[in-house]
Amino acid sequence: MEKPTQAQLDELKRLSKEARVDDWSELVQSKDEAETRIRDLREKARIE
Repeated sequence: MEKPTQAQLDELKRLSKEARVDDWSELVQSKDEAETRIRDLREKARIE
């Protein structure tokens, strides 16, 4: 697997912050994963 570019890493970090992931071990690995977490958090907030 090729190494991600700095721009890709920055985007993943930004998406991780949006998903409220503070622990580096939980840094999302893809845009799809980040979008899924964000959607789940919004759904959870709406239900509560």
